[in-house]
Amino acid sequence: MTPFPYDARVHTSAAGGRDGLMETVRAASAVGLDVVVIAASAEIEGDELRDRLRTIAAADGGPALTVAPGALAGITDQTGSLDLPEDAVGIAPITYATLTGRTRGIAVDPPAKKDRYISNLLQAMLGAVANPAVTALARPFNIGQFPAPLSPAQLPRGGLAEIAEAMAERDVAFEVCSRMQWWFPELSVAAFTAEYAELLAVFAAHRVKFVVSSGAQCSDGVGNLAYASRLLEEAGIGRSQVVDVPRLLKRTAAS
Repeated sequence: MTPFPYDARVHTSAAGGRDGLMETVRAASAVGLDVVVIAASAEIEGDELRDRLRTIAAADGGPALTVAPGALAGITDQTGSLDLPEDAVGIAPITYATLTGRTRGIAVDPPAKKDRYISNLLQAMLGAVANPAVTALARPFNIGQFPAPLSPAQLPRGGLAEIAEAMAERDVAFEVCSRMQWWFPELSVAAFTAEYAELLAVFAAHRVKFVVSSGAQCSDGVGNLAYASRLLEEAGIGRSQVVDVPRLLKRTAAS
């Protein structure tokens, strides 16, 4: 059994993963999840995105498992604009915003000066948080493999606090993902864990809520929340600050 009853973001072969939809659903059922959120990337064409979201929503997880689609919207530039069709929001109960390899001013054509780069990064996150469609930030600050990588410890605490305040005000959650260490290959796992836990603690201090995910790219990783749980523990974040995704989905369906 997993430490949480849900996995808030996994990927199938239709969204950068290895295995198909039903293999992924079966894996979620096998590890005893109540809910699995399967991501569909908003970078694909509008009609195809809507079809994928509807296909995920129609997947049968059996009586014990809810299968929910999640729209994964890329942050397009330093303003925080998203590549998200408006009608996709009505299909997916959860919408993530994330930095990608295409985010201009951060991953593409980043400024040479560190302070301008950090300004771009912080403004992009603030802009994404301000979008009313966004439920959570996925893999926040996943910049360790971008052309101008910074470690979590290099990000200014004042800027992080400003983002945290905006997230708390708008009820936007912070995803804690078991694959997060993958983004920072230059740091040892121990060093990354310590730095990212300090970053998480900044957001926790501002009453931001968290969701946990495996970020699995294959069915074998579905429900693997061990490292996400370790990050929460290192940051001193208790269960009361972690979103109950099954309850969230029920509330969304009723509204």
